[in-house]
Amino acid sequence: MRKSTVFLLSVIFPGLLFAQGNQPRLNSLFPAGGQVGTTVEMKVQGSDLEGAHTLIIEGEPGITGELHAGGGEIDNTHQPVFEANCGQCHELRSPNNRSMTSAQWEATVQRMIAEKGAEIRADDARKIIDYLKSAARASGGLTAQLSISPDAPIGLREVRIVGKNGTSTAWPFEVSHTDETLETESNNLPEAATVIQLPRIINGAINPGGDEDYYVFEGVKGERCVFSVKAYRLNNVSQQFFNPTLSLFDATGTELARNNGFYSLDALIDCTLPADGTYLLRLRDLLYRGNPDAVYRLTCGVIPYNTYLFPPAGKIDEVIQAKIGGENLPETEWQVELDSQPGIKHIRTPYGIFPFIANNFPEAVEETRERAVAASDRGASDGGSSESEILFETKCTACHELRSPANRALSADEWTQTITRMAAKENADITPTERARISAFVAQEARRLGELIALQLEHAQEFVTPGGISGRISELGEVDYYRFTISEGAQLGPWWVIHPFDNTNETGFDTVYPPEVEIDFDKEYVGKDGRKIGWYRTNRRGENLFSNVPEDDVTGYAVTFLESEREQDYLLSLGSDDTIKIWVNDRLIFSKYVHRPLRRADDVIQLPVKKGKNKILFKITNGYGPWGFFADIGGYSIELSAERLNSPLSPSLTLLNAAGEVLANNAGAGGRRNAIIDYSFTQPGIYAVRIEDIAGKGGAGYIYHLNVRPTTPDFAISVTPDNPNVGRGGTVLLEVSLQRRVGFTEPIRLSVGNLPAGITASESAILASGGNNVGYLTLTAAHDAELAHSVVEVVGTVTTAAGQTIQRAATPIESYRIQNNPLTVQRKNVVVSVTASPPVRLSTLPEEITITPGSPVDIVVKVERQSGNRQNLNLTAVGLPNGVRLQRRTTVLQKHQNKTTLTLVPNIIATGSNELRRNPFIGNPQTLPYTVVINAALGQRRIASSPAIKLWLGTEPTVP
Repeated sequence: MRKSTVFLLSVIFPGLLFAQGNQPRLNSLFPAGGQVGTTVEMKVQGSDLEGAHTLIIEGEPGITGELHAGGGEIDNTHQPVFEANCGQCHELRSPNNRSMTSAQWEATVQRMIAEKGAEIRADDARKIIDYLKSAARASGGLTAQLSISPDAPIGLREVRIVGKNGTSTAWPFEVSHTDETLETESNNLPEAATVIQLPRIINGAINPGGDEDYYVFEGVKGERCVFSVKAYRLNNVSQQFFNPTLSLFDATGTELARNNGFYSLDALIDCTLPADGTYLLRLRDLLYRGNPDAVYRLTCGVIPYNTYLFPPAGKIDEVIQAKIGGENLPETEWQVELDSQPGIKHIRTPYGIFPFIANNFPEAVEETRERAVAASDRGASDGGSSESEILFETKCTACHELRSPANRALSADEWTQTITRMAAKENADITPTERARISAFVAQEARRLGELIALQLEHAQEFVTPGGISGRISELGEVDYYRFTISEGAQLGPWWVIHPFDNTNETGFDTVYPPEVEIDFDKEYVGKDGRKIGWYRTNRRGENLFSNVPEDDVTGYAVTFLESEREQDYLLSLGSDDTIKIWVNDRLIFSKYVHRPLRRADDVIQLPVKKGKNKILFKITNGYGPWGFFADIGGYSIELSAERLNSPLSPSLTLLNAAGEVLANNAGAGGRRNAIIDYSFTQPGIYAVRIEDIAGKGGAGYIYHLNVRPTTPDFAISVTPDNPNVGRGGTVLLEVSLQRRVGFTEPIRLSVGNLPAGITASESAILASGGNNVGYLTLTAAHDAELAHSVVEVVGTVTTAAGQTIQRAATPIESYRIQNNPLTVQRKNVVVSVTASPPVRLSTLPEEITITPGSPVDIVVKVERQSGNRQNLNLTAVGLPNGVRLQRRTTVLQKHQNKTTLTLVPNIIATGSNELRRNPFIGNPQTLPYTVVINAALGQRRIASSPAIKLWLGTEPTVP
């Protein structure tokens, strides 16, 4: 379950009116953080925030607050005091002529008194501040007042606003122990710089018109001062208009240091001050842009950065002797006491909160030894550049897919497949002869690198499996190697094989051929085209199992026998080209109609065996070209954690055999900076992993944790959007994406918990057929649903064939675009709101359909428009299985139309070799329907969705 969410309600608007509009969005909060034990007046910038009434703060407790609407009357009680003392001051002027928050006005008055010597009595200063705050609130927009308790845990929260259009997107708010200062304009020139004392966090914003912010401080010779900007990390969207550049000057105006980006676009300067005296900081946009949403937090002082806790993991029920360190921070001893519960812990220290992995397996720590050098550092091939190498460099090194074998961990076969695929592209400019020569060179390079790596593996640190090890990439270009021993290796075989039976028009998958009825190695059978075929024994595997030449429209069988000392469930790692069925002791345990190239571990399933001898029968059908299968027993999950430890490492994880040959590689799971490899070891023996940073970076803070353990059935899902707002009588679509599935093929049922009253969720699932990795949920609000909001949890649940139930909560994801590129950011919660009637409602009939190979199906779509909504709508569908499509991909509903019919048609490709074949009507009977949703869009922007339609293939459902 997720952490509790704090709901804070301040009703400022009597008689609220709610209406469905665009999705509310927070563009910025200013300031974007505050110190414990203080009250912060925060300016809220965003869109579609009308009627804002509720402030949601997600994360740790310790903050309360209320919203204040802009507008209203100015309290002029103290205006005469202001005019008498400040009317001639160019810094203060009139609140009507300057856009600042009430907190900035207060800071400006205090600055005038402290720095400029303004002769204002304390009681008059309070009256002036009260007047300026009143005027700022009356002329400004939405604000929030946050009270941060003295014991509030430091770290990031997420803030949302709820209004008549629903719940907004989230924006971060950071709580710190450090003294904080608000930027006060005008500080655009060195002589008008804001005076600060170190250490300090400055909250500011770069305004339009080439704004530059100057800050001045007194420094001490020899102090190692750090100045770190946090802007892009607060708001990734800000890169459209804010690329901060930070400069440090001495008293003579000499620039001592400048930085345009250390943490991505966020600048950082680390400088040892050369002398006692006055120093000046300047922060601006690199291109002299600016925007009210260009908010930043500038941390200044003798402070650490890139802090870490090492080791970042330990075994449960143990006391771990760790060290806290970082740049500008000597390593400090720290003790971590773990309880009996495995998982991620959060260790609170004076230097921050550090994630820590509690493992129930033995843990080791990287030993200090000579740095491993990347194999690519050892030099090029002996004998200089060959003609094939020159050809590779000419044709391929500019390609992001190919690059150099030294920079990409692929096996020789994978390199050959990659080159073949790239050479087939229209702009490749590679002839067949050149392709063969390039492939030969790359294969040679891969083998050479393997030999160099094998030499390093002889001296690599070894750790126990199952177990974990903590390490770090401490230097630029460092590569870490670890060895481990797999004591049990199992592989299926030898095989008895028979083929080819017929598969014309994809009929072989469901045709019962003799091997499914009897296994008689002495019999002959009639195969494809009347050929006489019989069983033969082989130790071959993969694409050469059935034939060493490609064959089209064929079916083959392979049977083997496995002895087991006890009844148990193995994990079976599979790859097939193309479709596959598996029987264990005459019971069908796996069936998948799919067309794909042959790869290892495309599916990982449970293999149930009894004590004694077990018969395992495979059936493979092929459309065209090469064919075969991989089947590896057992399975280990090799998982490397970096991002979940807040490490800057961007890891590449490579699995190697003892000869240094690449077995598998992963450079991040699900787009995150954590890597995982699921692998079945066919032989016992010594194996190794290679760990490095993708960009060759390193440092003491580039920590990681490696865990190697037997694979267990598991999955992970994510959901978007994170703030679905459902209009009364309307429907909103949620997309649930499968990030990882291992150990089962049963469908993952989707549900939503804690929905507001009056909202119902569709019955949906992520089906396993056809390699499906997405499921769709719809949320529909009743016409009389209460206007309310709630933090909800999207959950996936699966019951495996072995009877094990696994339940996982979906990770909330906010999706957005920058320069038309889709980007995502992970959020803490999903918040669902009910709003007033949407501008467009969609309804469909029928609510449940069955489509067969020869029968198109009509869906009647009705559109209910609010008064005045007369725009053309683009109607499309999501959730259709591969092999079913709309007759027209997009149907335009004219502005005067309120009803239309969409037709679903089968889209079967059962013959030919020019495109991948598909036929969703072949395979196991469905136990759950597909979820199909009709969407209406204005241009590319979706504005309405229909309630979910249940779609069945071929026949009515079969009850499991």
